[in-house]
Amino acid sequence: MKQAYQLAQNKIDYIVFHNPKKVSELLYNQGYEPPKDPIALSEAIKELSRKKGRTFIEDLVQLHPDKQTILSVNQSKAISNCGACKNDSYNTEGNYCKSCGHSNYMGSGDEDSFLGQFEDYKDNELEKYYRDIVRKSNDAPENKNLAQEVQMIWNEIRKRKEKPSKPEQSPKEYQRKLISRDDLILIGVVFCAGALVGHGLKFNSSNGK
Repeated sequence: MKQAYQLAQNKIDYIVFHNPKKVSELLYNQGYEPPKDPIALSEAIKELSRKKGRTFIEDLVQLHPDKQTILSVNQSKAISNCGACKNDSYNTEGNYCKSCGHSNYMGSGDEDSFLGQFEDYKDNELEKYYRDIVRKSNDAPENKNLAQEVQMIWNEIRKRKEKPSKPEQSPKEYQRKLISRDDLILIGVVFCAGALVGHGLKFNSSNGK
């Protein structure tokens, strides 16, 4: 058995030699009598893998003795800290945050889509994001995407500062608008009242005659 372990050079050998009992059961469930010798068992599994293809290989991979360790490592690599919401929920493979939906700039011509994420950001929030991304870029100077992202965010901040803000309406101006509307209503009422009074006077003078 020790000699068989020393011969393990690929994934199938590794699985067979380190989990022979489960591999034998898998082979038996496929309708074959599993060999007692681990080397012969490995050769039988390889032959069946060629015949059955991907479905059988997927079942075989489930018997990998280090399965849980591999899954935990892959998961830790796939999830990282989100630069926008700061939660450990950023899916690096899918390029999106499960918490806030933020996507990083990937340098693939998606500038408009990337910058669109910051439309609802307040100025101080965007500046905070800028400081964080500058720090990341300084830590990874070889990352061109980060450098481009820094430049785009800076340009967005500059545009906001250059864009003239809408003048806020003073309370007095607002009050004048309200008064002018009341004046119009009052003028209308006075006009109607005057017309009615004038009509009444005309009616009385007619009766006097």
